[in-house]
Amino acid sequence: MHLFRYLLICSLFMAMVACHKEEAVIDTRKALVVVGDTCLYDNEVALIYATHNHGDDSIAFVNDYAKRWAVEMLFYKKAIQNVLSFDEIDRMVENYRKNLVINAYQDGLINQHLAPNISETEVKQFYEANRGLFVSEETMMKGFYVVIEGRVHKMNEVRRWCVRKEQEDLENLEKYCVANNVAYEFFLDDWVPAAVFVKNVPLTEFQLTERLARNGTIEFKEEGNTYFISADTVLRKGDIMPLEMVETEVKELLVNSRKAEFIKERKEILYNEALGSGYLKMNM
Repeated sequence: MHLFRYLLICSLFMAMVACHKEEAVIDTRKALVVVGDTCLYDNEVALIYATHNHGDDSIAFVNDYAKRWAVEMLFYKKAIQNVLSFDEIDRMVENYRKNLVINAYQDGLINQHLAPNISETEVKQFYEANRGLFVSEETMMKGFYVVIEGRVHKMNEVRRWCVRKEQEDLENLEKYCVANNVAYEFFLDDWVPAAVFVKNVPLTEFQLTERLARNGTIEFKEEGNTYFISADTVLRKGDIMPLEMVETEVKELLVNSRKAEFIKERKEILYNEALGSGYLKMNM
């Protein structure tokens, strides 16, 4: 029988036994690996295998997992024998557990009592008051480029489409590129790094941005190729990013701020109630 099927059948059988014989549960698990008094059971491996969807090579997976588990357990037991003091480890574990419990409680409070809906007005007000937080770290652009190899068919039409950039023009330009196997990319609605343009055209970032600053659409030839590049909107490194670029980030900042303020208020209420009831005594 295929090893994985065997492991899975064992696991299912265990579940059936547990359901129907609650008063006398029989442990039918098979220990695949034993390290001292610690075992790795078949149902554990079967569950991990099924969860991670490792395909049909179940034997290889089980063998590999069993060895890794054994080595890790051996190393752990050796560490236990050689660690002089567990006090610091226990303290770290307790602090970690405390933080997990607190975070779970905070999340529950927030989900139950706080609806952090952020209005567009709040977003705009925060953005205007904190514009210095949103400085672009690289040159960004909106536009498109077209690279035509060899002779250009319908040159006048292509030039007109690239310069006018009306919806119909852009549709015609895209149809032309597809029909003639022309390399192109449209970034009309999304900000993209200037590097995306630079890697596809024979210009440096400085040359590209300088030429586009003088003319929103540029055309030039290089080594037999004709290039059309258009970007009416160029955001240089160090410029303040427009709200549309950072709106999601602003909302997240406001939501997190509102959550922090909510938790701060709840802690203050809890503190005052504990003092008032005598549950908390500050002997200072």
